[in-house]
Amino acid sequence: MATARDKVELRGVRLLTSAFAWMGGLALLAALVGTGQGPLHHPLVALAVVVLTTWVVSPDGDAWWVAVAEGVVAVSAFLALPGPQPVIGFLFGVTVRRSLRGGTAWFPLKATPALLGYVVGLGAAIGLGLDSQPHGIDALVGSLMPLVGLVIGSGALYKVVGAAEAADSAHLTLSAVVQASPVGLVLLGRDGVPRLHNDRARALLDWSEPGAVPCPHGPDITACDHGCRTASDPVEVRVGRTGVLALHPTPVDPDRTLVAVVDVSARSRREEALRTRSERDELTGLVGRAHFLHLVDQAVPGDGGPVGLLVIDLDQFKEINDTEGHEAGDEYLVSAADRIHSAVGPGAVAARIGGDEFAVLAPGHDTAAGVRLADRILDALAEPLSAFGYELVIRASVGIAVAERDGVAADLLRDADTAMYVAKREGGARHRLFHPEMGEQALARQRDKVDLRAAIDSGQLVLHYQPIVDLASGRVTGAEALVRWQRPGHGLLSPVEFIGLAEETGLIVPLGNRVLLDACEQAVRWQERSIGVTVNVSTRQLSQAGFLDTLDQVLTTTGLRPGGLTIEVTESVWADEVAMRTLMAVRDAGVRVALDDFGTGYSSLSYLQRYPFDVVKIDKSFTAELGESGRTAGVVRCIIDLTRVLGAVAVAEGIETPSQAEWLRAAGCDYAQGYLFGKPDVAENWDVQPSVVWAAERE
Repeated sequence: MATARDKVELRGVRLLTSAFAWMGGLALLAALVGTGQGPLHHPLVALAVVVLTTWVVSPDGDAWWVAVAEGVVAVSAFLALPGPQPVIGFLFGVTVRRSLRGGTAWFPLKATPALLGYVVGLGAAIGLGLDSQPHGIDALVGSLMPLVGLVIGSGALYKVVGAAEAADSAHLTLSAVVQASPVGLVLLGRDGVPRLHNDRARALLDWSEPGAVPCPHGPDITACDHGCRTASDPVEVRVGRTGVLALHPTPVDPDRTLVAVVDVSARSRREEALRTRSERDELTGLVGRAHFLHLVDQAVPGDGGPVGLLVIDLDQFKEINDTEGHEAGDEYLVSAADRIHSAVGPGAVAARIGGDEFAVLAPGHDTAAGVRLADRILDALAEPLSAFGYELVIRASVGIAVAERDGVAADLLRDADTAMYVAKREGGARHRLFHPEMGEQALARQRDKVDLRAAIDSGQLVLHYQPIVDLASGRVTGAEALVRWQRPGHGLLSPVEFIGLAEETGLIVPLGNRVLLDACEQAVRWQERSIGVTVNVSTRQLSQAGFLDTLDQVLTTTGLRPGGLTIEVTESVWADEVAMRTLMAVRDAGVRVALDDFGTGYSSLSYLQRYPFDVVKIDKSFTAELGESGRTAGVVRCIIDLTRVLGAVAVAEGIETPSQAEWLRAAGCDYAQGYLFGKPDVAENWDVQPSVVWAAERE
C-alpha cells in the first residue's frame, strides 16, 4: 500500500542521513587524532569520544550537557586543527541526527551550541592567526556558507520528518477509525481490485482473499454497465442465503472508487415480515385486507370474462367470543378460514377482510358459478365443529356479486357487501345474489341511518310513557318509557320501524343513552308523585365498556335516586356474559332490574336463581288468553308464584279488560300495565291520574 511505501522510504532517509552524521563525527575524531595539536588536543579527543558515545547510548535523545559538550568540541576543534572542514562535517552530524527525530530532541535549540561553537571557533582562529587558510572576504564567505546551508537544510529536513510523522500519526488514527467502523470500507482501483479495506468489509463480503465487490448486475461494481458505480442511492446485493448488503459507492477519482458496505439483513427481514403481514392475515394465514383489495383492483375490470366476489360474515362469532373467550374466538375464526380456503379451490383467493368477515375473489365465475361456490362454502362451514367440547355448526351470511366486462372494483365489493347484509337480515345461514334493487334498498337504508343519527342529536326522538299500576290500590307507581321517532316527512314512527336499524348500525348505543337521560329527567319531575320510570336497555348497550360510567353520569346530572329507575332487559341478555356482569353491577348500584317478556324466549330457572331480578314481566301473549284457557291461567299463576319465591314482583303486560285485571289481582299479581290503564302518551298529557279509570271499573 502507498502508506507502507512511504514508511519504507522515510526509514531509508533516516538510515542514509544517520550514516552521513556518523561519518562527519568520526571524520572529526580521526582528524583530531591524526592532525590535532596544541595543549587542548588530548582533552578534546576525549571529549569527542564522550560525545560520540552518547550518540550510541542515547540515539533518540540526550541531555543538555551533551549539546554544550558538542559546542565546546566545535570551538576547540578550530584551535586544534589546521582547517574548518572536519568541524563542518561534525556540525552536519550534530544537526542532522536531531532534525531526524521530528522535534523530540528540542531541535533546533540543542543544535545551537554546536553552531555557535563553529562561529566562535572560526572567529577565534582568524583572530589568533591559527588558521593557515586565506582570510579574505571570499574565504570568510566560503567558511560561513556551509554553515548557512547546514542550518537551512537541517531545518527543512526537520520539517519534512515532522510532516512525515504527523502523516504517519494521521494514518494510524484513520486506520484505527476505519478498522473500528461498523461499516465495511473498500477502496477499489480501476480494475476492481481492492487497494485498501477494513476487516468489517472482509467479513461482510465473505472474502477468504480480497476480491472484487459485486453488484446486482455482476461480480464487479466498477465494471457495471448499469451505473452502479456512480449511483446516488444505495445498491442492494444479496450474499449467502439470507444476507443483504447495501453498497454506497463513491468515485474518488477516475481510477478509484470508495465503497461503504452496510449490513441491512435485519432491516430486510423486517420489511419482508411487514410485507408478508400486509399480504397475509396473521391469525388465519389467508390473504389480508389490503392485499386482497389490491388483487380486486387488478382483477376488475378483467380481460372480458366475469369476476365473482363473495363476502362472508360469520353469524354467531360475537356470542362465541363473549361466552367462550377470545382464545376460543380465535380458534373459531381459524376453523372457519380453513374451511373457506379448502372450499374455494384453485383459481380463487380467500381473504380475511375484517374481524369475522371473509371474502373470496373468483375470476371467471359468473352468477351460476358464484352461487355454486357459495353453496360449497356454506356446506363446508356447516360441518360440525367439536373444538369447544360440544358440537357447533358455523353459520355464515354470504353475499355474491359478479362484475362483467365494464365492472368497477369498488362497486363489486360494495354490491357483495350489500347482498351479505340482506342475507344476514333474513336470518343468516344463507347466501344472496346481488341485484340492483338491493342497491336501492341499501341507499334507502343508508339514508335512514343518516337521518336516525341526526334524530338522536337534534331532538326528534320523543318519549311516550305508559303507566304501571299497583293492582291492589289502583295507584300509578311507575311508567315505562317508550321511544318514538318524529321523522320529518314520515310522521311519528314506532320503535318497530327503526330499532332494528339502530341495532344493526350500532346507533342503539347513543339512542339508548339519549332515552336514558330524557327518562331520568322526567322521573325527577315526577318525584313528588312517587312515579318511577322503566327504561328498556339493549344487550348491546350493556356490553359496551362505558355503560356503567354513562349511567352514573346520568344519575348524577339529573339528581335521580337509583331506586327511581328500573332497567328493563329481555331474556337474550343471558347469552351475553359481559352484559350480564354489567347488569348485576347496575343492580348492585341500587337501580332496579326488570326481566321483560318472561316465558317467550330462553327462560331458565337456573338463570333466575343465579342472576336475581327485581321485576319479572309477564308477556301479553299469556295475559291475553286469561279466561279462555285454563292451561294459560295455570301458567300465569305459576309465574306469579315463582316470582314471589325468587323475591321479585310480577308485572303483567297487555291488560285491556277489567276482568283480566281482577283475575290477576286475585291471583296475587303485584302490578300491571296495558290499554286498560292508559295508552303510551307524552308526559305533558299525564295531568289526569290513569288510576281513576281502573278504580271506576272496579266499582
